[in-house]
Amino acid sequence: MLDNRRRLLRLGIVPLAVGALVGLPLSAANAAPVTHRPQTLAPEVKHTGKAPTGYTVTFRIKAPDAKRIRIKGEWSFASAADIAKDPTNPNADTGNTWEPGDFPLSTPNAGSAANWPVEDLKLDRKSGIWSYTTALPSGVFNYQFYADCDAAAPALTGCTPIADPSNPPWNTSGSAELSSQVYVPSDSRFGTENLSWQAPVGKHDKQGSLKHITYDAPGHTAPADKNYLTVYTPPGYNARRSASYPTFYLIHGGGGNEMDWSTQGDLKNIMDNLIDSGRATPMVVVMPNNPTTDDLLDNVVPYVQKHYNVSAKASERAFAGLSGGTTTVQDVLWNDTTKFGYYAVWSAPRGLPVNGEEKNPALKKLLGLHVGVAKQDLGGAAQANTTAEEALLTSAGVPFRQYNVNGGHNWSYWRGALRDFVTKVAFPLHHQH
Repeated sequence: MLDNRRRLLRLGIVPLAVGALVGLPLSAANAAPVTHRPQTLAPEVKHTGKAPTGYTVTFRIKAPDAKRIRIKGEWSFASAADIAKDPTNPNADTGNTWEPGDFPLSTPNAGSAANWPVEDLKLDRKSGIWSYTTALPSGVFNYQFYADCDAAAPALTGCTPIADPSNPPWNTSGSAELSSQVYVPSDSRFGTENLSWQAPVGKHDKQGSLKHITYDAPGHTAPADKNYLTVYTPPGYNARRSASYPTFYLIHGGGGNEMDWSTQGDLKNIMDNLIDSGRATPMVVVMPNNPTTDDLLDNVVPYVQKHYNVSAKASERAFAGLSGGTTTVQDVLWNDTTKFGYYAVWSAPRGLPVNGEEKNPALKKLLGLHVGVAKQDLGGAAQANTTAEEALLTSAGVPFRQYNVNGGHNWSYWRGALRDFVTKVAFPLHHQH
């Protein structure tokens, strides 16, 4: 982190004070359409009322000593029809421009940010401010800046991404998070989906809280004998409430960390909205950093139950993960089924039972099981594995809710999967105390 800060300072980029936005996964400037104010360089979300989406976003960064600034953003769009024509290049016809019926999809659907579109910012020499404006539909979009990077797009091999200094991730301790997020509202006149359930909640008393934690994890290597958690507590969380809260353990994907769901996954805003609207039960959400099954069951769960007002009952615990992170979820699902009452498995590239574990009677007694993969997930392994898993569960008579909808192997799909799970499967509202 220190080396990155020094590099920014050499380019004339002054990072925002860390404390300025603690607790906000998206900057306050992104909460609603705003008129640009000279005192901030945070993304300007502007309602234009014009095609193609009715909104534009302007990104800015002050770097007077940089020779070049580029932006890599999550805004790569495709339609089911385009992908059907050429599955190796889902944007063959539309490029990176959104059109009605499109959804975010990386090209050719890599699991990382390597194939997001890359654009150059323009420099205002008088102010030293670089800027880039693009039209975007509704939703949350991740982006990164690259300074003095001439490597070929989209990989930008050898270059170091920079989170937006004026819109940084909410936390800078623990694992590094090098992307920022911006939320864009919807203008229904242009066919954009209304994703207001991903927006920051304006009223403070309607907002939950995020906390980064270091806990004891004997045998863990980086850091030594320690590991990290991000914990979300719901609005109005009461550590002394007589009725304990349900707990949702949620794992990131391969190559990720404990910061992923609270930044790229937009978890805090999604949970705040769903709880405020009465669609989800107030719950504590625990986001570990690459936990093994033993670490999760022996260290994470006991730590959370000791330090938070949460239920110790398996019936009030849920466990979910995405992509490579489903390895641990699947291990517990098949082999320690009764540890949790609810499970969710999203875009799993592996983890099928090998000894008939799908016939375990405990699976039929689960309170809820959620399985899914995006229909246009072109990675191959996740599609094939999920199809096989759903078939095994069906043949074994194990009930589950399927979440196979349009999308890719990306956060746009996983945010929707999260919403579907907590509103339709985990901790039904009638179970509230």
